[in-house]
Parts: sequence; C-alpha cells; structure tokens
Amino acid sequence: MSKEKHQTFERLLSAAREVNAEISGPQKLADAMNESAQTVTNWGTRGVSAKAAAKAQSLFGVSSAYILEGSGPRFVRAALSDDLSEVLPAIEPRDLIRIPLLANSGSMGKGNDTLDADYVVGDLALSAHWINQYIKPGNIQELKFIHAHGESMSPTFSDGDVLLVDAGSRDPASHEGVYVLDVHGQTYIKRVRMRMSGSLEVSSDNPNIKTVDELNGDHQVRVLGRVVWAWNGNKL
Repeated sequence: MSKEKHQTFERLLSAAREVNAEISGPQKLADAMNESAQTVTNWGTRGVSAKAAAKAQSLFGVSSAYILEGSGPRFVRAALSDDLSEVLPAIEPRDLIRIPLLANSGSMGKGNDTLDADYVVGDLALSAHWINQYIKPGNIQELKFIHAHGESMSPTFSDGDVLLVDAGSRDPASHEGVYVLDVHGQTYIKRVRMRMSGSLEVSSDNPNIKTVDELNGDHQVRVLGRVVWAWNGNKL
C-alpha cells in the first residue's frame, strides 16, 4: 500500500496537472519545475516548502497560499487553456498581500547563523481578509516568512515548516508566545514567557528534549519577532 502524500504536495500536483495534462506524476512535476526527483519526493513526504510554492506560483499560476494552506482561489493568473480559465473564480488582486520569504531561518536546536540583513528569496501571497481575520497584526508590512529547522518545538511545529512571523511584535513581557531570537549571532525559535520574578523563561515544547533557560540580563539577546502561524495550520 502506497503511503499517503502530504496535502500540500497533492494540491500542487493536482493544480499543475490542471495547467498541463502531461504532468502526470512526481517525475513529470520535477521536470516541469527543473527540480531533482528526490526534492519532489521530499515534498510528497514532508510537504512543499514556501520557496517551492512561490516557484510553482510563478511557473503555473497556482496560488502559493492555496498550495500551503488549502484556502483561497487555486490560481492567481491565467495559466490555463481558454476553456478552463473561463470556469475559474475571479481573482481580486487588491485582496492579495505579498509577504516576503526571508533567507534567514530559525533553529529549534543549536541555532542557525543570523544573516546581517533581511535577504528576500521570494514571497507568498496571502489574502488581506485572512490576515486581518486570523492574524490581526499591528502592521501587515511587518509580517515575514521563515523556515524552521530542528525538532525541539515539536509537536507545535516541525522541521521544515514555514512560519509566519510578526516582526512588529517583539515584547514577550506583554505577550507570551513563540519568538524568533538572535542570541550571540545565532537564530533560535523558542517559547518565551515571563516568570513571577520578572525574568524571561525560554523553553522548548518537545517533551523528549525539553530545555529551559532564564534570561537574566547576562545574555545578548535580540527579539526578532513573534511566530503567529505555523504552516501546518496552527495559530500561535
């Protein structure tokens, strides 16, 4: 019995096949996207990355937001034959907000090197209505996408998950949650809460590798933003 494919991969393959009937399976999809067969196989088991979803949007016109979250219109531009494009729902461009995908990634383990600038490697389109309904940021322009690496925050989110970060929310004392932290030039993703003593506690969610540290002023820590959504459907 074949293993069930990741939902993001199934959505991508189905939409790509609708655009081009010759994309009949993973190998054809790999050829069409100029990716290795192993990369596409990984999408089937682990899920489609934000960067790959952005590439698919550029190539096929399928909405990256649809691939990753399964909501909204399937297509963002006419990439289909005339007869199919006639039955697609109309897209309202004014409702789409481009959120940058940064090269920076956050580690849930030993930490990743923090880049010296916010290098943009792509973007994902989200509905402004969806953002305002579920995220409610102070400023939409402060939203960024990054990738998570490691397993210390499982089951909240896992290695390879795409995370939506509100860079305008940087005060764990006023809003406990999961934050992206720069500690001595390394980027971490950890849960941060305030203790009764007034110090901040930094911890992991994975009970098998639970770690807890206290920020007492001796650490060189910069809060880069709060994780507000994991692209496995979990709101934080």
